[in-house]
Amino acid sequence: MNRNLPFFDYNKCFEHYAERIANIRQARIQGEIIVAKPVFLLAIIDEMDEDIFVDNCFVINYWLEERYDALMRHYTKGSQFNKAAGIEKPFWHLESDGFWHLNYPGERLSKERTQSKAWLKEHVHFAYFDEALWVLLENQEWRTKLRNFIVEHKLQAAEK
Repeated sequence: MNRNLPFFDYNKCFEHYAERIANIRQARIQGEIIVAKPVFLLAIIDEMDEDIFVDNCFVINYWLEERYDALMRHYTKGSQFNKAAGIEKPFWHLESDGFWHLNYPGERLSKERTQSKAWLKEHVHFAYFDEALWVLLENQEWRTKLRNFIVEHKLQAAEK
């Protein structure tokens, strides 16, 4: 997938979402910054690179869970992986950062408590990005730039 829209301002879009991602809310456990959300975004980008997700509709599936777990092991210390590893956490809580949305029927639920993975699989029809972010991610060059930004600013920075 490598869509390119000639009149779309990829630079402005990248700057906007890079800033949004730089400011995502991340908890701390015993002084460690929890990297579950940035790792989850990398797993989504990797799925797009493998043409597993070709539409702006994301669900928790086997491939995404496996990729997420592998990236968590790579980018976290053992203690964080054990305490904050579940894919349900970033899948659910990333919505509060404003560019990831969950499509499920009924009233919007509080983000104070994470829903279980089983609940998410049963009740959430799909999740999706803002349309502009999706357009950016459809382009391989910009998807790679955003992936590199996440690694440099959210994952390598958390190691320091």
